[in-house]
Amino acid sequence: LSRHFVFVLVLRFVSPTDNIMSCGFRQMMEQRLENVFIEAQEKVENTYGTLTVEILNTYQVLGTPSVSIVYVVRNGSSVLNGTISSMLLNQLSAELVGYFLYFPPLIIAERKFALPLMQAEDGNIFVSLR
Repeated sequence: LSRHFVFVLVLRFVSPTDNIMSCGFRQMMEQRLENVFIEAQEKVENTYGTLTVEILNTYQVLGTPSVSIVYVVRNGSSVLNGTISSMLLNQLSAELVGYFLYFPPLIIAERKFALPLMQAEDGNIFVSLR
């Protein structure tokens, strides 16, 4: 059991036709976030390996157009250090991040909280409530 920072990305809005709870939306946003991290690594001319994004939750506060995406960044089988993740994203402008995401961001990489995360045998990460 280890504690890792979970990040929150807040998009200003998404299309009303996008179902933010669907697997398809999550997979699409994971791929787009991975492209953001590829761009960020190229900008700092440093590589932390192949970074992948795992979305843990998506939600929308009733009455607002903004959508929050809770995610972690992985480097292979381990979760990437939160400081490195946020440093990478902070290398890019909000406009460039929005270009890759196809949606304008309101908040790019807020380290929301440290949670105890566990990794299942299949490699999936989940929050431990113990």
